[in-house]
Amino acid sequence: MALVRDPDFWRRFSRAIRLDEEAKGPSESAETVVYSHEWIQRQQHKKRKTCACGFLIAFLVCFFVAAAVVVIWWFATHNWLREPPHESHEKVDSQ
Repeated sequence: MALVRDPDFWRRFSRAIRLDEEAKGPSESAETVVYSHEWIQRQQHKKRKTCACGFLIAFLVCFFVAAAVVVIWWFATHNWLREPPHESHEKVDSQ
């Protein structure tokens, strides 16, 4: 399902629905609004907030993975948990 790319589509759509319902007959209450402009703005705000949180989570995951790789690389280059090579300590007797 493709998303509508026109930013004013939902505003026009909600107005068309409201006008259609008003044309059908009198509404129960004048305060009844199916989809108002404020509702559309709230939905767009939620979408932006969700997108920002998603990017923040992705950034944090990448940051911790990169930090783990750097720490493992540092330990590997400094021979962490490896036994030092055994040196032969032969005493040379000089007579």
